[in-house]
Formats: sequence, C-alpha cells, structure tokens
Amino acid sequence: MASQQPPQLVSNLLLPELERQLKEDQNLWPNVKGLFIVTVTKKKKAAATWYLLLQGKDVMPLITASEEDARVGVKGKIRTVKVQVDDADLLNFITGGMTGVKAYMTGKIKVKGDLLLAQRLEEVFEKLGGRERAIDFIKNNEQALAMTNKSKL
Repeated sequence: MASQQPPQLVSNLLLPELERQLKEDQNLWPNVKGLFIVTVTKKKKAAATWYLLLQGKDVMPLITASEEDARVGVKGKIRTVKVQVDDADLLNFITGGMTGVKAYMTGKIKVKGDLLLAQRLEEVFEKLGGRERAIDFIKNNEQALAMTNKSKL
C-alpha cells in the first residue's frame, strides 16, 4: 500500500510568509494578545495545525506549526482560542473574500473559546496588510497560484 502524501495547503505557504514579514517590520506587530490555534482542514479532515502567538505590539509575534515553540514562547498568562477552517476558506478570509463574522455565521470557521478574541484575528490580518500582501505573494509564487486555482474562490 502506497503512503499518502500530505495535502498541499495554501496556508502552509501563506502563514510562514506572514511571519517572515512580521519579523522584518515591527510596525506590523498587532496590539492583540492571544494564542490562536488554527486547525486547517482539507476535505473536512484536519490537515495542519498552526499556532499564532500574539503578545501585544512590544513582543514579536510567532506563527509556527510547532505547539512546543508556541508554548515556550508564551510570556505570562494568555487567552487561547481554537479556530477550525478549511484551507480554501482561510485563503478567502486572509485575502478579504470573506469576513470573519460571515465565515462564523455560515459555519465556514468554527471557534472554541473566546469569540471576541477570535474576531480580533481579522483586525490582525488587516493591519498586516494581509489581503494585499497575500494576493501579491500568490501572484508571485507559482506553487501558491496553482493551489489557489484548485480552491473554490
């Protein structure tokens, strides 16, 4: 029996790119405090888990696929929210094709924990210029472009 390849995910390209941009420009650091545990699904099955650790505008944000790195990076007490979203819907959310409220109300994003904190994630992407940056990144990255063409945007 052949082993299955892990699914190619747009989030596996976009989220590390957002972290790279955050490391380069402290002005992009959001004034939000929380640990966002984002489970990315593909065909309704968990395909990847990302940890977005935001600790205010004075601490460098961390975006990682490593739970251990996220836990080690926590400074003091921090609220946690779990978000589950399909890879294509995450792309739609980051690029502004869908608002967080609309995604939540239609069941495209599932949230466990602090709903108000979860809503701040949209602000984070807006401050990052996530929409414009994600679209530029996709246009300039053939692998991401190929995957977005397959997703239902």
